[in-house]
Amino acid sequence: MSQEHDTDDAPRKKKSGSVLSLMLLGLLGLGLTGFGVSSYSGGTITKIGSVGEIDISVDEYARALRAEMASAGQQFGITLNIEQLLAFGMDAQVRQRLIAGAAIENEAARIGLSVGDRRVAVEIGSMNVFQNANGTFDQTLYRDTLKRNNIKELDFETGLRNDLAQAIYQGAIAGNFGAPQTIVQRLYAYVAERRSVTYLSLSKQDLPTALPAPSIDELRAFYDANIADFTTPEAKRISYAVLLPSEMGPTLPVDQASLAALYQENIADYIQPERRLVERLAFATTAEAEKAKADIDAGSDFDKLVAARGLTLDDVDMGDVALGDLGEAGDAVFSLDAPGVVGPFASDLGPALFRMNGILAAQETSFDDARDDLIDQYRQEEAARAIADQMQAIDDRLAEGASFPELKDEFSMRLGRLDYAAGLDDTLMGYSAFRDEVEGL
Repeated sequence: MSQEHDTDDAPRKKKSGSVLSLMLLGLLGLGLTGFGVSSYSGGTITKIGSVGEIDISVDEYARALRAEMASAGQQFGITLNIEQLLAFGMDAQVRQRLIAGAAIENEAARIGLSVGDRRVAVEIGSMNVFQNANGTFDQTLYRDTLKRNNIKELDFETGLRNDLAQAIYQGAIAGNFGAPQTIVQRLYAYVAERRSVTYLSLSKQDLPTALPAPSIDELRAFYDANIADFTTPEAKRISYAVLLPSEMGPTLPVDQASLAALYQENIADYIQPERRLVERLAFATTAEAEKAKADIDAGSDFDKLVAARGLTLDDVDMGDVALGDLGEAGDAVFSLDAPGVVGPFASDLGPALFRMNGILAAQETSFDDARDDLIDQYRQEEAARAIADQMQAIDDRLAEGASFPELKDEFSMRLGRLDYAAGLDDTLMGYSAFRDEVEGL
């Protein structure tokens, strides 16, 4: 904190349940895109979660919700509102789909899987929404359409590139594809090969004659030519006293019963049942669904049925789902040991066909294996509560004119000093309250 403010604005644990539902209502009330969501601590939430290195942004979530409402409305000929979306549990389905997509995107990025600019250009050019009356791609229409939807060209093209890479990766999983032997052999040769290197290290002591000492004029010329290397930017020297959860946490005792309760509270993160990658195509009537299933059994393509309905695969994608998420279709979907289509079965959206694209094995992290993470989370939360309990007392002492050394003695605060300049890389600058105070001085 600065001389007059404390700084306990540590990163918060993500909210869930009704809090997330309220966040959805706020998003839709604001027009869905281009907004962060204010947290209870006064900060701004710009993402709803992350998988590995891939963040799921609030804007991305909002666009997916809007697309889900539009898709469901198109299937049933009605206009859904946010209350109906939440009542049908579509928000959870959207989150599942985004999480599954982020997981695949993260893995595709990890292994370096991507597509070239030409493939992205071909995909954009084939989209009807960007074509003029002559059926050809219109650059102006493309830019105007993205602008109306508050989407930057770079973001759209990056997202499309990631989607194409995900499709390749997901197709490889669903199809159980094996790598060509030529590639396998080349990769093995690259990984297994070794090099023997002989090198000679030289230093100034190996020079035949010592270098002469530079003259004053030479030093001055070098200094003038590299003045930026010898110039410290203007900075504000700031003294502070802080209480941080990350510093207080390790000093707190751990309650075993609380750890067990925390494990149970987050059990879905530690015990994940066997799941399936599923797509669902809903119909207005059972007769329509049965006819579509008969067409598929006769050799028709599921993708073409989706396109014929004016939908995309993203519109019907449920992401990775557990047995209980599928209702009546659960047993049939989970009985498949290879990609296939089952149905029709009743769903929240009406009679539907379900296509299973891949199998995800169950994962379980025991309490003992999760113990270290649970301890860190428990201490972080307990420290945040302890600091919050002391905030009023610290403010009162500051109002009374207490000095930083007195705050250190009374509240075990850590004293420090830093020279602040734009771009400063310091742990405290990661706390928005501290950063805002410092930048405002």
